[in-house]
Amino acid sequence: MWDRTILLGQWLFVACCMAYLVWWCVAFRPGYSAPMLAKLIPFALTAMFGIAGLGFIVSGCNGAKQIVDSAVSNVAIIGACAALYIVLLLATNLLMHRQVTTELLLIVFWIGMELCIIRTMYGGGCWSFTAALVLAIIAVIVAAAGMICYLQYYNLEPMKAFYAGMAPLILFAAYMAGISIYQIAT
Repeated sequence: MWDRTILLGQWLFVACCMAYLVWWCVAFRPGYSAPMLAKLIPFALTAMFGIAGLGFIVSGCNGAKQIVDSAVSNVAIIGACAALYIVLLLATNLLMHRQVTTELLLIVFWIGMELCIIRTMYGGGCWSFTAALVLAIIAVIVAAAGMICYLQYYNLEPMKAFYAGMAPLILFAAYMAGISIYQIAT
């Protein structure tokens, strides 16, 4: 069933965040130099879980039969997130002089993915409009918190920056685990 496929994708993304967190702790801890293999394994797991999770989520979203009309399509969400990425890329780099890293893309990708899931679950009749709206607001707040960490990273002393880099991964994983538990409960 399509909603269970999305659920599996969410849990794979939780695993992706946890593997990314391990990689971050091993590869970026100030004053610590890990062997290459210790960095490579969690990085490879991050990619594996992320790609698999995305495959399941896309499959579930594409397989969902929409029984409730939604004002916004998943294609529109993806397009809006692509535009948002360009705006944030230019604003953070040109106006704020922040070095561009992959994390900006990942934050924008994450919010787009979560909004597509919420829209699909609402349109598939699994969640009420109110539940979808509340979950979307929480997702935007979580993404905004991730963005704040992203913007502050280079302004912090090394150990605080290290922890600031971990915060979005923990928040995203907690949100996805929570939304998955909600999905199971409904």
